[in-house]
Amino acid sequence: MKKSLSNIWYQFRQAFSVTAESINTTTATGEVVLEVATAIQSQGANLEILQLLLQNSSSLLDVLCSPLTPIITGELSFLSLGVAVLKSYRDLSQETPTLADYISIISQVAYLESIRDILSLYPSLNYDHPDKNEELGKILATINNIELDEQTAIQTIECFHESELAVAFNQLLSTRLISDYLGKYPARLLAKRIAVNTNSHIIKFLIDLDDDIIPNCRDTWTAEYQNIQNIQEYLQHHIDTQALDQVFDQTCSLKNIYIPLKAQSVNQYGQININAESCDLEAWVKKNILTENNLEKFIFIQGKRGRGKSVFCKIFANWIRQHLHPFWTPILINVKDIKVLSSQLAETLTANLDISLIRGDHNWLRNKNHRFVFIFDGWDELPTASRNNQNLEKFIRQVSEFQQQCENDESMGHKVLITSNVIPLSIISNLPTNLERVEILPLDQQQQQQWLGKWQSLPNNHGKNTDLQQFLVNQKCPAIIQKLICEPLLLYFLAGMYRDDQLVIDNLAADNTRTATALIYQAAINWLIAKSGDSFHDQLLNLKDILTEAAVAVTQSGEEFSAISMLKSRLGDDAKSIKDEIIKTPLADFYVYPDHESDNQVKFSHQSFREFLFADRLKLSLTAWTQYYNTESAKELITNEAEMNWQIYDLLGFGILTQEIVEYLMGLMIAIPNFRWVQLYRRLDDFYVSWCQGKFIDTAEETLPQTKLRELQNAGVHQLGQRQVDVYAGLNVMILLLAIQRYAQEDELLKEHIIFYPSGQPEENNFTYQLQNIIYYSSCLQGENFRSLVGQFLSGAHLRSASLLQINLSYADLTEADLSRASLYGANFSYANLNRAYFIGSDLRDVDFSGANLAETYLSGANLSRANLCGANLQDVDLSRANLSGADLRGANFDGANFMGAIFSDNTFGAIRWDEKTNWQNVEGLEMAKNVPLTLKKRFLRDF
Repeated sequence: MKKSLSNIWYQFRQAFSVTAESINTTTATGEVVLEVATAIQSQGANLEILQLLLQNSSSLLDVLCSPLTPIITGELSFLSLGVAVLKSYRDLSQETPTLADYISIISQVAYLESIRDILSLYPSLNYDHPDKNEELGKILATINNIELDEQTAIQTIECFHESELAVAFNQLLSTRLISDYLGKYPARLLAKRIAVNTNSHIIKFLIDLDDDIIPNCRDTWTAEYQNIQNIQEYLQHHIDTQALDQVFDQTCSLKNIYIPLKAQSVNQYGQININAESCDLEAWVKKNILTENNLEKFIFIQGKRGRGKSVFCKIFANWIRQHLHPFWTPILINVKDIKVLSSQLAETLTANLDISLIRGDHNWLRNKNHRFVFIFDGWDELPTASRNNQNLEKFIRQVSEFQQQCENDESMGHKVLITSNVIPLSIISNLPTNLERVEILPLDQQQQQQWLGKWQSLPNNHGKNTDLQQFLVNQKCPAIIQKLICEPLLLYFLAGMYRDDQLVIDNLAADNTRTATALIYQAAINWLIAKSGDSFHDQLLNLKDILTEAAVAVTQSGEEFSAISMLKSRLGDDAKSIKDEIIKTPLADFYVYPDHESDNQVKFSHQSFREFLFADRLKLSLTAWTQYYNTESAKELITNEAEMNWQIYDLLGFGILTQEIVEYLMGLMIAIPNFRWVQLYRRLDDFYVSWCQGKFIDTAEETLPQTKLRELQNAGVHQLGQRQVDVYAGLNVMILLLAIQRYAQEDELLKEHIIFYPSGQPEENNFTYQLQNIIYYSSCLQGENFRSLVGQFLSGAHLRSASLLQINLSYADLTEADLSRASLYGANFSYANLNRAYFIGSDLRDVDFSGANLAETYLSGANLSRANLCGANLQDVDLSRANLSGADLRGANFDGANFMGAIFSDNTFGAIRWDEKTNWQNVEGLEMAKNVPLTLKKRFLRDF
């Protein structure tokens, strides 16, 4: 049987022998509730004080008509008031209250306790503005008419914030809060947060209540309350503390110098939409999370190394903790710490999260009282053991399916946010459609000034050189530095070195971004080593060697950490007798900490630092490989070609180089005066040719791949086999040769001497098959392939006359590559970047160019019969004399294309296919093309 709240209050009045007269809600009635709650807190409950309450109020919520400050700052307990009313009623009436009776009181006192919890977090807000008694009274009257029965009471306990009571309570409170100081939306958001938080007080009340109002539920309530406590502990120890993490020189925390970032939307090619407006990243993410009916989309934030993705995750997760929990609860996950990648995201979360609330509860994601924002920081940093093309795609698919499940399953209201480096999405063949994707922008001048203002105000910086602008306006300051301070990490390094008088202008002279970036990192490492002072003294080892070999060891480990034994092995015999602690102690100054699972392992907390140090170590060997005699510039002496070949396997036979490592490496080498580029190219090319011929693995003697494999396995690295070591070494040399060639093409003296042919140098009219064989050989890498490993490095590649039949190079970067006269029948170039590439006279029959960027590409004389060009960008492309018979041109953009002499149909493949979305604006030579369809001719005459 249903009873309204007013009837229940009337029923309580009768039991307490109180006159049952109608009460109009006023400030006075609210003050009575406060007076009684205060009295019970100080003196305990008695009949007289409870009669005063019931005689002079219409409900406990009358208190919201009076000033809120006593509720927020007072030490009274509304839960004690509720217990007193219920117990006294039971004693006086000699009847057990119904479940509806209990919930009518419990819900109100729990809601009032929750109001104090949340509003006390914002003491600066003025809650005691002039009362709106008339409007509040009407809402209270509506609340008092809400009816409860056993079923609705149970539903209120199970999920209060979705109950009818919560909706009405929230309307009352938000109306009370709206003022000149607090707008409508934030008031409603506060009310929603308070409603969700009410659940914890309801559960606590039910546990503390002696009455067993619902049989066999106490264990369930106890478990739920423990879950709430576990979440609070997690937020306190894992979210709140991360915003306090110290930065590199240990003089300030992340939140001390954090400034809001800006972002811009990204197109299908992973590039910034130049026509879109930039936005405040935090505001954009907040809107995405808080917008109702927006659960289908997950958030993807990409950004270059050092743009502040990880810092944003820590700061934003803590903001959610402070301002949205428990309406939303942040769970921050470093992807590099994921040990198990299961078939579904729910299973992956359960397997990797060390949070007590999920232990033994298989239904934790369907608990309506907990809505999580799962923040996955560093999708591209999935541990190497799992980080291959298939698993990266598997992970992003899991997230996509999980978010769609949250949209379709009303019991799962969670949200997923992912950050990543810019590159990896380019290797996913079909991106999920339910993602909102933006890229973090470089700092603009206003942001730089804001950051420098925070930097100057730090207590540790008082009285020191913190006016970096003085350095930036110096006439000797390289112009490139003005560009690099747009990167938060580089800005911090420059400011720190300038403050400590360690910033030498002459050492930063460079004429390009990558060299200047590398020089800043180099200077920053020297600065941090100098700051470490007396923390490390050893006659046998120096700190720089420890750092660089630690970077190599961690990078080669296949995980985000490395065993100390592997590091000591790389340091040589001198390190074997040194205690582990002596090596680990100085590493802590550089964010190289013991792994949380083992004191015998170390890991870099900042990937950029590790990648630069690895590049720095590789630079030493590359310098030595330019000469076959002893040199002081290299850590190890190179005496012959065999020694160089071994060092190639030792440094490069572990996995694929990242684009960042290659960029750092090239920047370091370009900065070396009179570097012997031609010698390095020839020696790497000799190795590459020998590797392509299988000389290093097809031998009866112990092979170099086998030696390296044994070394890795002795260090606990078991995910590779001998073939994998061989493939990685060869592909990494190819990547280095491609990078060297790209640099050489910018230099008039080098461009004639350095021309790298990955598929072999073409001879007359013969095809070359070397690259095709390498691509097939790469298939031995489980879950990875040539496209995913090397595709991002192929810009400017010389592939003239290469045979690449049915090869998959989708999403690859082939800008300005030369594929003229290549045999590419059936190849897949979908969504590849082919801007200004050369396909002159190439066989492109049945090639898939869907979604590809072919702008300004040279396709003169190419055979594009039956090619798929759907949605491709062919702006200003040269298609003169090309055969387009049977090609699918639907949705393609031919703005400014040249069709002079092109063939549009033949007897073998038929005519082209096109639609209204095909863009023919500004085309040239269409009137001189052959076999143009009549419908297109008519349109051409009409439109042009």
